[in-house]
Amino acid sequence: MGEGEDEIVYFDKGWVETVVTAGLTCFILCLMGLSKVPSAKMGICYGMIGMACLIAGFWADSTYTYDHGLWLIAVSIAPGVVIGIVSAMAVEITSLPQLVGAFNGLGGLAA
Repeated sequence: MGEGEDEIVYFDKGWVETVVTAGLTCFILCLMGLSKVPSAKMGICYGMIGMACLIAGFWADSTYTYDHGLWLIAVSIAPGVVIGIVSAMAVEITSLPQLVGAFNGLGGLAA
């Protein structure tokens, strides 16, 4: 291309809508699974898959990130992942209500 000519980029953004739809569908399946004890583990798996779909879809599309936003998203997610893994390994099932209450308090503080 010569100097001063704009480059035309052909890119189908329909895949983002597909990934978002899949992620939201997984969240609905998550809520349905969490409503009964026998299907709760599968509900949690659906929730994790849905969140991974949404993060990956929006992270990969440059429309939803500004300038150097990709590394900011990664740096922002990393502490939550570390805290979640450490607390999941350390907390016994009998003290789970207290953990949920603490996490809800942290969510309210963040808002």
